[in-house]
Order: sequence, then structure tokens, then C-alpha cells
Amino acid sequence: MTLGYNRKVTMADLKVIIVLLCLGLVAWLLIRNLILVLNPPTNNNLPTISVVFNQKEYLLEIARSNSERAAGLSNRKELCPTCGMIFIFGQDTTLPFWMKDTLIPLDMVWLDHQGQIVSIATANPEPGVALNQLKIYQNSTPAKYVIELNAGDSQKLNLRVGETINLPYDQL
Repeated sequence: MTLGYNRKVTMADLKVIIVLLCLGLVAWLLIRNLILVLNPPTNNNLPTISVVFNQKEYLLEIARSNSERAAGLSNRKELCPTCGMIFIFGQDTTLPFWMKDTLIPLDMVWLDHQGQIVSIATANPEPGVALNQLKIYQNSTPAKYVIELNAGDSQKLNLRVGETINLPYDQL
């Protein structure tokens, strides 16, 4: 094979071309992965519902499937002041949560199938903590739903165990 100027391509030339292509591919993969680490995909495309807590309206993303619940609010750098997420489970039961890959402090509010608050906890991010060392937050009374809000919101909203939240069940 010849290139312009009547120069023949040698095996050494082909090896250099292959090495350069491999280096380009590796560089592309590294850059792509760095972009994913710095800007991870979120569940921002989830459906939402409006829920009122003591006369203050919040927009909650709905996490229904196992993958949506597993992703939750992880890797979010912020949560709007009146936003959160509601996790829906099949029946009232014990629902353990952790802060794996969660970057922002959160309030977790467990509700039973009737919307009655059965437990509230505030959880802080645990960067660098091994999975088997992450703190587990869970309800002691069975619950069907968990709502995550910005940390401190449950106190600002004066949410209390025993209070009932009017959930739009037809949208869940």
C-alpha cells in the first residue's frame, strides 16, 4: 500500500496507527467516565406528585420500581427547597434505608398505607464509608411509603409521628 508521495506503509507504520487508535479509545473512555462521575444521571425524569405538608406544597418524585428506589436521591448535589421523593412499596413492612452515594443530608419520613407518619429520621451523607459500615435507618412500625426531604424540613414543617399526610393515592 502506498500513501501520497509514493511512500510505502510499513508494518511499523501500521503498529503506530493501531497504538494511536487504542490510545484515542482509552482517552475517550476515560473522559466519558469522568463526565459520568462528575455529572451522574439522575431520576429527574420520574413522574411527580404534589403533596401538602401542614399548608406547604412539595413536589415529590415517585420511585415505584426496584431500580428507581435503589437510585433514589443518590448522587444529587442539591434538592430544591420544596422537592423530595416518595418511595412506594407493596405493603406495610419494615423499610430499611441507607445513604449509599447520597451527597445531601435528608429527612426520611415513613408512612403507613393510610398516610399516617410512623417514623421520622434525619440522615447525613457518609462519604468514604464502606457499604457494610453505612448506618441503616428504618421504621419500627410497619410502613408502605417513605418520603425523603431536605434535612430539617420535617422539623420546619412540624411533622410528627401519628400525623396523617393526605397522599394523592390515585396518582401513586
